[in-house]
Amino acid sequence: MIYKVAIDATKALKELNKLGVKESIKKENFLFVDAENPDAACHGAINKLEDLIIKEKFSEEVVDFLEDELRYNIKITKLMRVRPYA
Repeated sequence: MIYKVAIDATKALKELNKLGVKESIKKENFLFVDAENPDAACHGAINKLEDLIIKEKFSEEVVDFLEDELRYNIKITKLMRVRPYA
């Protein structure tokens, strides 16, 4: 099943901007994830967001922030199941 996940990253945005990440993350992010259930979709969306951030800027400080702080400074605001056209 495909899910559309909305992630509010307002709290993490200031710290990520200090670390030099400016393009890959916005206040509200929308990601599409293929997952078996809603919990897996949320987990997959967070992992996808981390991958986007690392793709933009890969440094030790960014990786430390992602490992230690990111999951506590973002929140899933909306989760929708998207039905493909048949």
